[in-house]
Amino acid sequence: MIAGVDPAEWQKLLGQANSGQLSLDPEIGKGLDKVCDDYLDRLNTLMKSSARLRYLGGFGSFQSGKDLQAKFSKKAFGGDQSLEIVLQQHMDAVKTAKEVVAKAISNFVGVDQQNADGYTNTEVPK
Repeated sequence: MIAGVDPAEWQKLLGQANSGQLSLDPEIGKGLDKVCDDYLDRLNTLMKSSARLRYLGGFGSFQSGKDLQAKFSKKAFGGDQSLEIVLQQHMDAVKTAKEVVAKAISNFVGVDQQNADGYTNTEVPK
């Protein structure tokens, strides 16, 4: 779970959007893709910056220092809940959210167009 948001919820919403059950007015959704892109850029910057944490130093030559160095390195990369994994989970969730918004807007526009076509094809009594 990412900061209280279960990534499975975004997958569920994506399924609903793909099946046409979810729609979003383009006026409400406008700008959300940019928000997602900006957040992805920030997360990518953090991911690149965090690469410096892969090789930590300054813990000394004693075994306890080496153990601490390994422990803290795993917090950044390689561990189950490492910074690397958490950042990647965030990026995946944002990409899915962006996909949900795009599909939901597409659904709204499609239904709107179908309705407009229905009115266009309606004969007006004379």
